[in-house]
Amino acid sequence: MKLKELGEFGLIDLFRKKFPARGKRIVLGLGDDCAVLKSSPKNLLLFTTDSLMEKVHFDLACFTWEDVGIKAMSANVSDIAAMGGLPLASVVSLGLPKKMEVLDTLNLYSGMDKMARKFGFSIVGGDIFLSDKVVISVALLGEVEPKFLLKRSGAKIGDLICVTGDLGESQAGLELLQRYAKHLDDKKGKSTPGRSFGKQTFNKHLSPTPRLTESRELVRKLKINSMIDISDGLLGDLYHILEESRVGARLFEDKIPISKKVLKLSSLLKQKPLDYALYSGEEYELLFTVDSKDSNSLMNLKTKVSVIGEITDKALRMEMVDRNKKVRVLEKRGYVHF
Repeated sequence: MKLKELGEFGLIDLFRKKFPARGKRIVLGLGDDCAVLKSSPKNLLLFTTDSLMEKVHFDLACFTWEDVGIKAMSANVSDIAAMGGLPLASVVSLGLPKKMEVLDTLNLYSGMDKMARKFGFSIVGGDIFLSDKVVISVALLGEVEPKFLLKRSGAKIGDLICVTGDLGESQAGLELLQRYAKHLDDKKGKSTPGRSFGKQTFNKHLSPTPRLTESRELVRKLKINSMIDISDGLLGDLYHILEESRVGARLFEDKIPISKKVLKLSSLLKQKPLDYALYSGEEYELLFTVDSKDSNSLMNLKTKVSVIGEITDKALRMEMVDRNKKVRVLEKRGYVHF
């Protein structure tokens, strides 16, 4: 069997079955946003890693090297946020070509360090190796109080399905960048984002902000039963919660928070705004389920939160109630590597 036949998540499931986590200090292994380890009576350790490869995860016709660094570190911080924790320290491994400019390497590292400083931790080590393409692998250590630890597997029938922020900008921004990259020229003639349309149009894709502060507010003020960050698309990541919790979901079309920028760009890109909201990856918003008794508490948050649906007893079934009150079944769909 080839990898393309098994698929990314099929491969992860195979690893889980054949190589189960061992050790008394392991609380949670493969299958969530972070591994969880016992470190002290007061806190649990969170451990996550993510990698980017040139031409697969980023294209320098659209990104600056600092943008790439920001994106690489943000993905890992977002995983810590999805578990309810705080980051502690990071190590970074870089695969670099001989011909790469030293200044470009410094700008790449600067982007990662910028995010580390923003969220109060440091890059404390790593590795450098020769590669024909740029490869960035970030590992991030964090911690969380046991009472605040969140998993994908805790969703309960009757829970409200909620999401932070607005959705769709990352994918719409990427498509716009790809479409107009050759027209986005800086003073040196190199292709950079933001000249023709304004950099704010692409910020969600180029310089994502992990919802770490928002996560800490949510875990302190709500009874959250499950949470994940949106990296593979709303439906793709919701399905991860349904799989781990063995429940179903009903979404309401008119409750999905679609970005105003997406509403403006969708006609230009000839796509439905709702599709961007449902399938856009690398949004790094938080998708979570909360006890319905907490509905009033949702109104008193500093963080923008939208209630978009409810958890049902129809295991692994995702439904959408459209604006005409008609119900349709949604397919699991999100970004996969194979």
